[in-house]
Amino acid sequence: MTTLIDPKAGAHFTTGKIFVTPHACDEAAKDFGVDRSKAPMYVMDQLRRASFIADIVNEDGRPSRLFGYKRMAIVVAPDTATVITVYPRHQANSGVSETVQKALLRALKSANRKEKLAEKRINVAIAQLNVELANCELKKAKSESRTVIATMSQRQDDIRRAISELERELLAIKREKTTLANDIVMYL
Repeated sequence: MTTLIDPKAGAHFTTGKIFVTPHACDEAAKDFGVDRSKAPMYVMDQLRRASFIADIVNEDGRPSRLFGYKRMAIVVAPDTATVITVYPRHQANSGVSETVQKALLRALKSANRKEKLAEKRINVAIAQLNVELANCELKKAKSESRTVIATMSQRQDDIRRAISELERELLAIKREKTTLANDIVMYL
């Protein structure tokens, strides 16, 4: 899985040994409910799936690397595969949170606009096709010619298929917006 933040997510620690400090094991057991004896493997598995976020420094100014996976922050030594600590991140700084929420709101508003425009366009097209469908029915009713009746019946079948396709298109656009809305829940 690639992400915008780290296209190589999940590929940083696929080979080689990973050392997990006792402190990181203790934190994994405390914060993530992992059995202490299974904590090293748990942390290694999470790190193998993680995305690189940034090079960081701790309170003492020592450099390290920050990785993240499913709301777990994983701090790794700058030049070795040593996990220094792990901690949960369930909430972001209010400035970051507001920026992300604004971006998500813009995306949702855009999806709403797209849906409304598509709905109007498709409803107009369906209405026009329904008028044509009725005209075909009228021509069939007025005509005694088998050719005209057959031609109009074929045209009605084509119109019904076109209406079905337009309805599927609208449903797909509505599902796209629904998927986006469901995904936004993850960030609230």
